[in-house]
Amino acid sequence: MNKQLFLSLTGLSALVLLVISCEKDFKAEEKQAPPPVVSKSYKESFDTVGNLTKKGWLIVNNSEPLGPIGWRQGRYELGGKLGDEIVGFPAYYGVYSQNEYASVDMNCGQGAAILSAWLITPPTDMKNGDEIIFYSRTKGDYADRMQVWLNKTTSNPNPGKGAMTTGDFTVKLLDINESMGADYPVEWTKYTLTLSGISGTVKGRIAFRYYVEDGGPGGSFGDQVGVDEFEFVSK
Repeated sequence: MNKQLFLSLTGLSALVLLVISCEKDFKAEEKQAPPPVVSKSYKESFDTVGNLTKKGWLIVNNSEPLGPIGWRQGRYELGGKLGDEIVGFPAYYGVYSQNEYASVDMNCGQGAAILSAWLITPPTDMKNGDEIIFYSRTKGDYADRMQVWLNKTTSNPNPGKGAMTTGDFTVKLLDINESMGADYPVEWTKYTLTLSGISGTVKGRIAFRYYVEDGGPGGSFGDQVGVDEFEFVSK
């Protein structure tokens, strides 16, 4: 074989190998799966309320006069003056205990008080059409009230200072038993709220506000409410 022919065949072989290599690379790139879509949905079952702050939740008690405790672990136990009375109510869904829910009661105030105790979610990416789902109920001995508020402009968890303020929470999504009658359910009831009025996607917060005027141990209203199985559903 002469030298010129040998070089021609060598060059042709190299070209073929290059084409095959490029074809393999192109096919490999073609078969690459798209990156997975990360859902912004999350759920909180309140099995350990004491760990909520580690997850970005915030508890604020703005009641006036201020009582000894705001939102806390649910209560379902024997107690009372004689020690044999049922205190509170069982969770909507409990795995290890019937206390697995978030609870707040008249003791967030002192004497006759304006009760304003906040349970605030972590910063949440939200948009129109997203849903908030939760269950709630009251003990029912005295009239109770709870609101759901939205901060759709910032991730600030600030509910203001004082019992009558809402701070950066400017959108009221729900007001359970606003008239302070008998409209707060005494059985666990599911609530589903759909977000609207949001421009694009924002990082905001949602808040539960236990709000009772003339409440507290010395007031005319306020007993105990619970929230369980909270879920934010990103659509």
